[in-house]
Amino acid sequence: MKGGKRTGSQAGETAISPLSRCTGRRALYAAGVLTLLPALLAACTHRERKIPPDAELADVLLLPQRLDGYAADAADSLPIPPPCRAQLLEEFRREYFRPWSGGPSPFDIAQTKGGMIAVARGKWYGQNRRRVDSAFLRTLLESCALESFPSRNDPAIAVLPSHLRGLPTTLPLFEKFGDFPFDQLEYPQMKLNEPLRVLHATTDGLWLFVETPYSCGWVDARAVALVDRGVMKRWLDGELLVLVRDFQKVSDGRGGGFRAKIGTLLPLCGVREGDWEVAVASADDSRSAVIREVRLPREGALPFPVSFDARTIPLLGNQLAGGAYGWGEMYGLRDCSALLRDLFMPFGIWLPRTSRDQIESMPQIDLSKLSPQEKERRLKESGIPFRTLLFKPGHVMLYIGCDRSGRPLVFHNAWSIRLESDRKPQVHYVGKTVVTTLQPGKEIGAAKGSTLLDRVTALGIITGRCRDAMHLP
Repeated sequence: MKGGKRTGSQAGETAISPLSRCTGRRALYAAGVLTLLPALLAACTHRERKIPPDAELADVLLLPQRLDGYAADAADSLPIPPPCRAQLLEEFRREYFRPWSGGPSPFDIAQTKGGMIAVARGKWYGQNRRRVDSAFLRTLLESCALESFPSRNDPAIAVLPSHLRGLPTTLPLFEKFGDFPFDQLEYPQMKLNEPLRVLHATTDGLWLFVETPYSCGWVDARAVALVDRGVMKRWLDGELLVLVRDFQKVSDGRGGGFRAKIGTLLPLCGVREGDWEVAVASADDSRSAVIREVRLPREGALPFPVSFDARTIPLLGNQLAGGAYGWGEMYGLRDCSALLRDLFMPFGIWLPRTSRDQIESMPQIDLSKLSPQEKERRLKESGIPFRTLLFKPGHVMLYIGCDRSGRPLVFHNAWSIRLESDRKPQVHYVGKTVVTTLQPGKEIGAAKGSTLLDRVTALGIITGRCRDAMHLP
């Protein structure tokens, strides 16, 4: 949820009836579930409830967390007509390869520069829970050489998965004492061999300020190699494969390798002994990109783009389900917007990086002035499973259909749920990718007015971008 509030998904309410979305699905009343829920409901004095820190939400216990059944139920509405598919793919290629276009940066350079200055002049806590020394921040800002920012315009490529940072340091800055994991310098992770544009360097040359397809920030210079037209041509003009196995090992052709995420794009060179042969860029001694051909197992990648259907959605989504929450992709994990970006990348469907940018990238239906019941009714009328995003400030979710009781369900990476309390604010941590209703957490005392249904403000349909071409409703 980079760019939003740090509350994650603060949600509440669910019923505890057996849930089944398709004929023949078994009810999920396992004995362990039935014995656990009463313990979750036990209350102590006032409205305070002692909830075990690792207690699962009833939604997570009772709703299937794999996407196979939901995708099967929505199978008839999943296919995207060819004109729209072509339009979405053209948009994806334009955005993905933008750093190599030579055109103006889509990011506000003056605002970016001003933001670095403001951060360096702020008051922060460090990893040791003490105030960060202002002298350290001044030295850090001086190393940015902002008086000449930006000073370069060089096409490049990410030669290893690496994190962007708001300032050239790996040390965190926290707004409050004990504010982990919300490091305000943590920006998105670059995927292996993503197109980049180098815009600047620190005075010592150890950090580069780069533009990626969806963000910009500082990165360790060892993660970047400059590219010439020949290297760019391999990605721009050749057939591409996309990784469909998360954290797939990819060789660097020199005896080493990387763990690369779903959505990583690599040029296809051929097939050898049942394996894919792909091109991988690495850096030579002069920090220029060199191409090596390496092998990938066939099950680790598919030709790009992948078809959008009831087989491929679970193929990707089931690997992401249950994945731990990672603010700004900390530790190589995902937050709410990174989850959806990576889920849709293999299909050639572009989503920007932050939750707000994602919902604003498509036509929206304003839900902010509706009651919870009206919001739910509007979602059922207008939402298309697996093509519809729901937004509340700081959080984004994928609508995947309704359960047997007619309650809308969402697939999302949620951080926490705010609990009702007479004392200081309390939260229960979800901390992973889950399938829930829009009212998860009622059984553990979610705060009144804090559910996803209460706070959702907009609905967007991804294929609504194709309205002019397809006459979509």
